[in-house]
Amino acid sequence: MADKSGTTILVVDDAPENIQLLSRIFSKCGYQIQVAENGAQAVEIAQATLPDIILLDINMPVLGGFEACVQLKKDERTCDIPVIFISALDSIDDKSNGFRVGGVDYILKPFEYEEVQARVETHLALRHLRVQLEQANQALAVRVEELTNSRELLAERERRLSAFVNALPNLSFVLDEQGHYLEVIANETSLLAARPDQLIGRLIEEVLPPKENAKIMDAIGQTIQTGKIQVIEYRIPVISGGERWFEGRVALMEKGDLGSGKVVFMASDITERIQLYHEVQRLANLDVLTGCFNRRHFMEKAAQEIHRAMRYNRPLSLLMMDIDHFKDVNDQNGHQVGDQLLCNLVLLCQKQLRNDDILGRYGGEEFVVLMPETPSEGAMLASERLRINIEKMKINTAKGSLSVTVSMGLASLERGFDKTHTLDTLIKSADLALYAAKAAGRNCVKTE
Repeated sequence: MADKSGTTILVVDDAPENIQLLSRIFSKCGYQIQVAENGAQAVEIAQATLPDIILLDINMPVLGGFEACVQLKKDERTCDIPVIFISALDSIDDKSNGFRVGGVDYILKPFEYEEVQARVETHLALRHLRVQLEQANQALAVRVEELTNSRELLAERERRLSAFVNALPNLSFVLDEQGHYLEVIANETSLLAARPDQLIGRLIEEVLPPKENAKIMDAIGQTIQTGKIQVIEYRIPVISGGERWFEGRVALMEKGDLGSGKVVFMASDITERIQLYHEVQRLANLDVLTGCFNRRHFMEKAAQEIHRAMRYNRPLSLLMMDIDHFKDVNDQNGHQVGDQLLCNLVLLCQKQLRNDDILGRYGGEEFVVLMPETPSEGAMLASERLRINIEKMKINTAKGSLSVTVSMGLASLERGFDKTHTLDTLIKSADLALYAAKAAGRNCVKTE
C-alpha cells in the first residue's frame, strides 16, 4: 500500500466534527476521502464509487450503521469492502452486532487517531493481499483451461506430449502404473527432486517422501482407471534447496490390460501462491500489534472448543482480563509505551499458559483466555498464578521501569451443564465477573 493516492476511504458520521477530523487525518496520509452523513447516503455512495474501505458510525438518522452494513454485505458490488465501525457504544452486544453484520473491526469513541490509522492500514493491506491471491488463482485457472483445451486438439502421443510440455513452465513426466519415471522433461531442472538422468527408470517411492508418493500414486491409479484428469497439490525437497509446492495434473496417455498404462504428469510451481495464501491467513488471524489471536479468530476457535466440550461433556473455562488504569499509562507515558506494555503482557501470558489454552485480544487493553478441559477450581488457580506473575512483571521503557496489575473475570462450564450455554453467554458471565473484580478494588480474580 505504498501509493495511497488511488485509495479511497468513505467516512460516514452524522457529526460534522468527526467527519472533519477523520478526513483531515487520512487526507494528510494521501488517501482520497468521501463523506456521508447517514447510512442511506453511505450505501448509495459505496454502490456508485466502490471505495476501498468504509469507516461507519452506528447511531445515525435515516439509516443506522448496522442496517447500512447489512445492505452493503448483501450487494455483490460492495460485499467485499471492509467496514470498520467507529462508535461510542461499548457494550458487548453492540460490539458483537458489529462483527455479526459483517464489520471487520470496531473502534470506540473517543478514538486515538494513531489507532484508527493503524487499523485502517492493516485492513487495507489485508484486502490488497486478498486481491493478489484472487488474481493469482484466476491466472492459474486460465492456464489450466488453456492446457485442457490444448489436450483435446492433440491427435497422437508425440504431439500431445509436446503440447503439454511447451504449455507448462516447469516440469513434465511420463510415468507407468507402478510409478516408474519413463521420461523427464524439465524447463527448470533445479525444481526436480534429483537430476533427470538419476530419475529415469526409478520408482517415485525411491525419490519422494512417503506421503507425497502415496498421493501421486493414488492419482496415477485413478487416472488409469477412470481416464479422467486428476489434480493434486504436493510439497517436495528440490535440487536448488529447501522445499517447493507444486500443482500436479495427471492425464491418461495410454491404457493396457489388467490395470497397466502410462500417464503424463505435469507439475507447476505454485510456491508463491501458497505462501501468499498463508500470509493472508496469518494476517487475518493475528492481532497486528501483539501477535496473539485477534478477536475474530479467537471467537472462531472458542466456538469450536465449546462445541467439543458440549459434545463430550467436558469442563471448560474462560478468563477475561483487563489492564488496570491503562488509560493513565498512555496519558502519562505515551502510546508507544502503552503498546510496549501490551506486547510484554502477551509474551508473559504465552509463556505462562498451556499450549492448549487460547489467548486473544478482545479489545484495546482487554484480553481473553479460553482454557479447555479446565474446571472452575483449576482455572481459578491458573488465573491467580497468572495475575501474580503480571503484578511482578517489570517493563523497561524509555520512560523508566513500569509495572501493571490486571483485573480478571472467570466463567466456567462444568460437567452436566445444559445446552443453553453458548460462547456469548460464557463471555457475558466472564464480563460480569470482570466488573465485579474492578468493583472489588481491581488486581484480583472474581468468578461468575
